[in-house]
Amino acid sequence: MDITNQQELEARVDAYIDEVWPEVIADIERLVKHPSVADETKAEPGAPFGPEVRGALDEALGIAERLGYTTGDDEGYLGWGDIAGETETQLATICHVDVVPAGPGWTGDPFTVRQREGYLLGRGVSDDKGPAVLSLYAGAFLLHEGITPRYSFRALLGCDEEVGMTDVHHYLETHENPAFLFTPDAEFPVCNAEKGLFGATFASGAIEDGRIISWSGAEATNAIPSESIIELAVDAAELPAPKANADRLTIEEVRSGVTRITAYGIGGHAAMPEGSLNAIGLIVTYLRELTGVLAPEEERFVELLAIVHADTAGEAMGIASADEAFGPLTANAGVIEVADGHITQTLDCRCPASITAEEMERTLTELATRYGATLTVDSTKPPFSVDAAHPAVQTLINVYREVSGNHEAAPFSMGGGTYARNFACAVSFGPEEPAAATLSWVGPMHGPDEGASEEALKRALKIYILAILKLQEVEL
Repeated sequence: MDITNQQELEARVDAYIDEVWPEVIADIERLVKHPSVADETKAEPGAPFGPEVRGALDEALGIAERLGYTTGDDEGYLGWGDIAGETETQLATICHVDVVPAGPGWTGDPFTVRQREGYLLGRGVSDDKGPAVLSLYAGAFLLHEGITPRYSFRALLGCDEEVGMTDVHHYLETHENPAFLFTPDAEFPVCNAEKGLFGATFASGAIEDGRIISWSGAEATNAIPSESIIELAVDAAELPAPKANADRLTIEEVRSGVTRITAYGIGGHAAMPEGSLNAIGLIVTYLRELTGVLAPEEERFVELLAIVHADTAGEAMGIASADEAFGPLTANAGVIEVADGHITQTLDCRCPASITAEEMERTLTELATRYGATLTVDSTKPPFSVDAAHPAVQTLINVYREVSGNHEAAPFSMGGGTYARNFACAVSFGPEEPAAATLSWVGPMHGPDEGASEEALKRALKIYILAILKLQEVEL
């Protein structure tokens, strides 16, 4: 096959995609069926993140074997499919088979793919099981066409991206970095820079005679909660009707002396808060309308939460920052709990290079102290970037321009933290389209009714195939 003839090459790629597409959809459906939320407390030999994640990894490895890859795995931390090349120099992709918890608000079973009007709906169809299947079929084009690539190709399959990326850390302890890697776990055209990450937890002072029995938000710190439920030790008749957000709050009596308040927001990903509405913040607003209901320490913490939830740029908290390379800081307060006489609230920030973790910790600690609370820093990661002029990055940009017709496309930075930041030379590359219009019933990554356009997935598969072929011509 002549891969230098662009017209012939694209025709062969298009024919391949048409041929395999029914199986692509079927394999996405098989992979989504696994409720693969990483949970180290369920660890077993060969399954460090629990049997559900191991099941998803085995499903993906089975797909790879059927397509002709040589497969292996790193003690269940991570798996891969290999295609031998003329050299041992390795070109790689990496996707993940773990997902965030389903969360509330779904209109169907999160782990059964539903097809509707050209879209797939299900947890992981866009993040990142759909792309994982695409990466396997992209590499398999080499086998289908009998092409021996210049560089060996490895399709990596991670198991802990959503929680801690310990899978990649474990893998890199005993395996060399690929010469170049891209991860289909973001947007096109190419993300060559990722903001730093700052994760922390606010904890209230000790609460005596508290009225807040329980409080729930997101199930993962990097998710913006679409629903939040609080139960108060108070009769429903004692609570006034909401002054603000009345259309998004329900108040109901659970039993005598116990009332449940449910808030309905708009969920999303912590790195992309635009268009979202944090449900916890809705409850905070209502609690501040109450007089004489909460215990003193509860009231103090709610006042702190009002600042934390005031905006998604960190302005009210005093940590807003932005720079040209990475853009503005974003902040999400996702997981809230009541336990051991305290209320805790997590904070997930995506940070430009213009502010340091030390500066944020100092500012947020001072803020917490003013309200009798404490701050614990849970995790930090510095910003990450690869030179946009790198020939491999330019190759990906050029492939995207050719297929999409968007000749102004350029590398960009984002707040999402992908596997790319863990490798020596790596970027994230689709499959989401920038500012793609979606229907009202199609949910975002990490949100209810997570959806992906079949047309966009098909286009992404073509881009990935061409990228793998064109990267063979680059000196890595």
